Parts: sequence; structure tokens; C-alpha cells
Amino acid sequence: MNKKTAVIICLIAGIGVLIKFLPQSRSISEYSRTGASKNLSEMYNRAEEDGYRISFPLENSPRGMINCYMLKYRPNIYDTAKKYAGLFIDIETFSEDERAYIFSGEQGSMLIDKEINQIHFEAALTEDKDVLLNSDEQAIKIAADFIENHSLILIYEESQVRYDGYTYRVMFINRIGNLKNYAFSNKVTMDNYGRILTMDYYTTLYDKVGECRIKAMEEAFYELPALKDDETVLLLSCQLVYIYDDSIIQPAYYFQGSANDEKTFEGFVKAAVF
Repeated sequence: MNKKTAVIICLIAGIGVLIKFLPQSRSISEYSRTGASKNLSEMYNRAEEDGYRISFPLENSPRGMINCYMLKYRPNIYDTAKKYAGLFIDIETFSEDERAYIFSGEQGSMLIDKEINQIHFEAALTEDKDVLLNSDEQAIKIAADFIENHSLILIYEESQVRYDGYTYRVMFINRIGNLKNYAFSNKVTMDNYGRILTMDYYTTLYDKVGECRIKAMEEAFYELPALKDDETVLLLSCQLVYIYDDSIIQPAYYFQGSANDEKTFEGFVKAAVF
């Protein structure tokens, strides 16, 4: 064997060893959930059967541990509730039950929760109409101005708009830690003309109650509700967020997409494994 031949053989052998230790790409049928027999191909078959279409890869590994919280209760007293109500309406009538103080006037009604520091306003809709809204930005500005013009503090990291053809729902999202908090987000709804319909505003505080293990995103996908026979949904994204469920502020997977009726699809699946 001459020197040139020996060098070529050594190079081929070295490449073989390198390929052996490089991470191997997997086909769809090989992309299996950890500890489960279902693979990505089966997942897409399930999606087809139930009307879901997936436009992004679903993580198949658990996320680890994440904090859970409970509300820190600071009961509202009547004087505080009346002060809040007076910011929005000229109070004409008052009533209360075990859960809330209720005020009403010509401008609408106010419900002030006695425990969770929720302010709920329902407007008395007028006949006045202006120009139809034509953008999400308009809806966000109207919603933010409505809250701030009534002397409430509005701090948020992100705003989201949902439009169903008749009403706009504007949500102002903050975070707990590094997760977006959908548990108690300030929100305003309005009609096509920008007339305020409702507002929910929260002044909540939280206490950490422990940690929980997080299931894989792929596992959460299988827990999405089945759609009706004629429904289809294109899932566009999924993220881990906080929701309020079972009296706990806990993590959930938030699936977003578009439905075949051109409406926005939203689905929350609890992510905690207790």
C-alpha cells in the first residue's frame, strides 16, 4: 500500500467515526414522545381526524418545574367600592350580595368584587354612533384611554385584540416571572363603533404556594377539545402562560390559531402535573 492510498483510507475512516457521533436527524415517523408510543406522524393523523392543522413543531420534552400562586386576598370595604364606582357612574342605586357590591346609574352599572379586587363595568349603550373602527390600534387606544381617563393605573407589557365581527376585546397582558399572565388581565370590550360595552380591571396580588411539574407541549395538544364535524383550525403558535383554575394561578399551554369561519381560535390546556 502506497502512502497516498493509506491517507485516503484514514480520511474515510475518520469521516465514518465523525458521522457516527454526530446528532442524527429524525423523520416524522421517528419523532416520538418520551416514554410514549405515539409519534409525530400519528399526531398529525389525530389532527386531521379532529380538524386541527399544525403549522409548527410541538415540543415533546417536559419543561421542568414552575411556580404556582394563590391570590392574596385584600377584601374591599364599602367605602372603597363606592369610590371606584364613582369614577365611572353617577350612583343612583346600590345593592350587595355575599360576593360583590353593585352600583348603578345612568352611565351603566359597577360590580366591585369583595374578595379578588375585580372592578367590572357594564355600560348603558347609547344610540350615538361615530365612524366604524378599522384597526386593532384604534381599539387598543380607545380601551387604554377609557381606563386611564377614569383614574385607574394601566401598566402592561403587551396588548392583544380579538375581533369576532361584532365586538373588539382588548386585553392588557403582564407577566408573573417570565410567563405571560392571563389569569387576571385587564380587558375592555367595545362594539364596531368603539362604544365601550364592558371593562374588567384587577388590582390583584399573589402568594407563591409551591412548584409544579410541567407536562410536554405535545401531551397538551392531545388534550385540546374535539372540534365539531365541520370545524377546522390551523394552529399557529403555542406558549406557556399562567391561568386561574381550581383557585390556583397555574401554568397552561395557550394554543392560538385561526378557524375556518375566519375567527380566532384560542385554547388553554392546563400544563401542571400535581
